[in-house]
Amino acid sequence: MASHSCVVRITSRFGPTCCGRHATIYDRARKGWLCPEHHRERLCEFCQAERAWVRVCYRLHEVLCEAWLCGDCAPVQSHPPLI
Repeated sequence: MASHSCVVRITSRFGPTCCGRHATIYDRARKGWLCPEHHRERLCEFCQAERAWVRVCYRLHEVLCEAWLCGDCAPVQSHPPLI
């Protein structure tokens, strides 16, 4: 199994750098992996600008899918009808 590193940018004495810790959660909006400490910093999959705080489940082609959205995008019905 491949090992992944956290892609969240943090500030260090040497300037902005990637966290680099072992990552276990994939953030589709960032197109990168997050470590357990940064998993709550997922970006909204719709606007990619704000942190997501709600998981929306929907059915697409008979497959159950989920999306992480921010408060402003959560009421947007851009996906097929919610379950």
